[in-house]
Amino acid sequence: MSRIFLSHSSANNAEAIALQEWMKAHGWDDIFLDLDPERGLKAGERWQEALKRAAESCELVIFLVSPVWAASKWCLAEFLLAKNLNKRIFGVLIEPTPFDDLPTELTAEWQLADLTAGKRDYEATVDVPPNDKKVKVKFSSDGLNRLRTGLMQTDLDPKYFAWPPKHDPDRAPYRGLHPLEEDDAGIFFGRDGPIVIGLDMLRGLRDGPAPRLLVILGASGAGKSSYMRAGLLPRLARESHHFLPLPVLRPERAPVSGTSGLINCLEDALKEADVGHTRAEIAKAVKDGADEVAQILTKLVDAQPKSQSLDKAEQLKPPTLILPIDQAEELFLAENSAETDTLLALLRDLAKADDPALIVLFTIRSDRYEPLQSADQLAGMRQRTLSLPPVPQGAYAQIIKGPARQLDGTDRALTVGDRLVDAILKDIEAGGAKDALPLLAFTLQRLYRDYGGDGDLRLDEYEALGGIKGSIEAAVERALRAADGIRSIPEERKARLALLRRGLIPWLAGIDTETGLPRRNTARLSEVPEEARPLIDLLIEQRLLSTDVDEETQEVTVEPSHDALLRQWGLLRGWLVEDTSLLSVLEGVKRAARDWAANNRAGDWLTHRTHRLADANKLMTERPDLSSSLEPTDREYITACREHERAGQRRNRLIQGSFAALLLLFAMAGIGWQNQDVLNSLYRWHWVMGPDMLERHEEKQLVDAGKGEFTECESGCPTMVVIPAGQFTMGSPDDEVGRRSNEGPQRDVTIAQPFAVSKFEITFGQWAACTAASEMCAEAERDGQGDSHPVHLVSWHAAQRYVAWLSERTGKTYRLLTEAEWEYAARAGTTGRYWFGEEEVMLNDHAWHRENAEGTTQPVGQKTANPFGLHDMYGNLWEWVEDCFHLRRGYEGAPQDGSAMIFDGCHKRVLRGGSWYYTGKFLRSAKRNGERPDYPDKGFGFRIARTLSAE
Repeated sequence: MSRIFLSHSSANNAEAIALQEWMKAHGWDDIFLDLDPERGLKAGERWQEALKRAAESCELVIFLVSPVWAASKWCLAEFLLAKNLNKRIFGVLIEPTPFDDLPTELTAEWQLADLTAGKRDYEATVDVPPNDKKVKVKFSSDGLNRLRTGLMQTDLDPKYFAWPPKHDPDRAPYRGLHPLEEDDAGIFFGRDGPIVIGLDMLRGLRDGPAPRLLVILGASGAGKSSYMRAGLLPRLARESHHFLPLPVLRPERAPVSGTSGLINCLEDALKEADVGHTRAEIAKAVKDGADEVAQILTKLVDAQPKSQSLDKAEQLKPPTLILPIDQAEELFLAENSAETDTLLALLRDLAKADDPALIVLFTIRSDRYEPLQSADQLAGMRQRTLSLPPVPQGAYAQIIKGPARQLDGTDRALTVGDRLVDAILKDIEAGGAKDALPLLAFTLQRLYRDYGGDGDLRLDEYEALGGIKGSIEAAVERALRAADGIRSIPEERKARLALLRRGLIPWLAGIDTETGLPRRNTARLSEVPEEARPLIDLLIEQRLLSTDVDEETQEVTVEPSHDALLRQWGLLRGWLVEDTSLLSVLEGVKRAARDWAANNRAGDWLTHRTHRLADANKLMTERPDLSSSLEPTDREYITACREHERAGQRRNRLIQGSFAALLLLFAMAGIGWQNQDVLNSLYRWHWVMGPDMLERHEEKQLVDAGKGEFTECESGCPTMVVIPAGQFTMGSPDDEVGRRSNEGPQRDVTIAQPFAVSKFEITFGQWAACTAASEMCAEAERDGQGDSHPVHLVSWHAAQRYVAWLSERTGKTYRLLTEAEWEYAARAGTTGRYWFGEEEVMLNDHAWHRENAEGTTQPVGQKTANPFGLHDMYGNLWEWVEDCFHLRRGYEGAPQDGSAMIFDGCHKRVLRGGSWYYTGKFLRSAKRNGERPDYPDKGFGFRIARTLSAE
């Protein structure tokens, strides 16, 4: 379907054909013209169907206005349909028509070109169907020129955006990993359909009631930032009578006060509009709240040129402000919490009002949308979403060749060989990865930089560069080779890589604690260890890292140019996997310190205790390269936690001595010996294990956050990890390697509430605590294994006795996981065979199995945790869960709410995860096994769950 739809009365067929031919002659050749002589509703219905079929193509509807058109109810119906579909509308007067004869619906916000005013000096002879009668048509050249100017501003195609920009005539046509900016609208290709949809949605929001929030969702690598910056915003800017886009806000490390924060955005907008305001005044307005900020926004709107409708005396309503927030997932970084709360509260209050009207436009990764979707400040506010899919395969040729065509006729004319295009498309199809778009952009940038100087890009040059696959790895190697001439950089490769690792982690690369996935960070260059900066500079030269300058402080900031760097550079990805646990500890300390400081440093907010505190101490002592990123408040928080822990230990020793004296007194008096087992259990719980149970408000915080760790005694209790609520598909698809029929049918399961899971399989040490305190846990056969090995030879019934004992001691609900909970926790938001991917060869890094376990279990926690922070979900030991097992029944009739599947004749219980004895196909997320509940085995163990309460 065409981009421009020409709508007219059948009485004006000749004028419609003449205008179509004029438009084609001036470059607009993508026009749909319906010359069916029937003008009844049937014709209108065909037009509506055509528009629906072309929802991603028809961008502009031009109405040819005449007295006949004004009198036609069908023409009016077509106009109203276009308006309801939020299409752009042009009116063209082709015959003198009294203004009063036009319906009021057409005069409110209509762009108009009058082809009848003045001298009609443009003449065309056209053939009009059905008999191809020749008809002479005359228009005003001045009116056609006004129409041409208007069409040039309609955003129909990148070729209508001037490029290269006048202020940057040498701008490269391929921008690499950096997102395209507004200046790059002329080289933004391949997203025609989504641009139409996005503009239509924004026009609909403008015409609708407040609040107005639009969220652009897409996977990392989908091109969300370029879509907003180079796709939507330049086109909205051309609809200046409807929209007023503000500068893009990017949260980075300070969404209000930062380089691209709210204050800077408002300051830049006021300067552009020549409205006098100091930065201090803007900062004070932000601090004082939405009413003060609304006054600033109103001044911006009032400073815009006033637009008029067809009736020159009638003013149009003011333009709607657009506040674009790019990479909104950064709002929810630990260090941004206070400013994010301020910003979201402001947005809530501003978006609810209509004076001035405001649309908040977000881009955010699909896997990070939940924090924005459920933000307390935006509760009850509808968020419209636009899903940005991967670039279709058919658009890649346009992305490759389009920017080069923009250089035609310049002294930098560039030819892209067809063989090169074919080879790139073949490589993209073979790769099939979600990073195809950023990898293509990065490869084209390097290809142009290295080989574009002679005016062409060829296949042999692409092959010499190494192609798309491995382009990032090749650029890294190029940077490392360039280090040979720098004295301050070690010569040995191993030493260079160690130095590079220190310069990247955690300053520029970390772990997202919400998803467990790699996350790029922005740092001040001065924060990066000084000895690593020469290597960082080399990565900047290779365009793998990008820099910016804070306008106020003049400090240089640096960040990875794209998330793809963290996924495609295998060495960096491996470093992040190795450091996942400690990076999570680091993030946890920062978040806890922030909450502690925000609550007047109250003791109730010192949440790092026992094992969590031990992990923080380990971070401080063993990894100074990571802990050097802690702020003074973070360090003060850890110190306060240590003091709080020591004070608790002193109290426990005092109570322990008092209780021992009391026992001695009972013994002397001959009292209580008949209850010595009970007394012994109490003694061990209170003074050997040291209860440190969650306070009610602490538990509620964990539930609200859907994450965190805790343990409910100082010694002998398992560390519990909070697992967020969510939904997943349980079971394996029919084509999964190693699949058994009882792993299906697949079904969607909803885990409605957060719950806690032990970080490790229950160990001999934890089992021994139960054995010493109660007869419920028989002494375990260790076979020479230590406290940190997982306890084995445990039947399902024995595991149930352990959780019963722990529940009795704590007063909390400890239990076995349900099978659905186990698989949800094991997958941790992933969908493949394993949480880390599809390949068994990677199991060595993540599990103890037949190939690496040396014929027995190994201490827990030595393998990499999954994204939820759980260790050994695969291998080491099969883990008992609550559910019944039937070899052939599978999931037929299984509940979808995460509860256990229990049925009559339950002779076996389910085991999950595989053990040290098994190969990779038995260690998959979906693999199930079953055994009699009274059967212990050296390959059987368990981990436990705890029900959480938000009350």
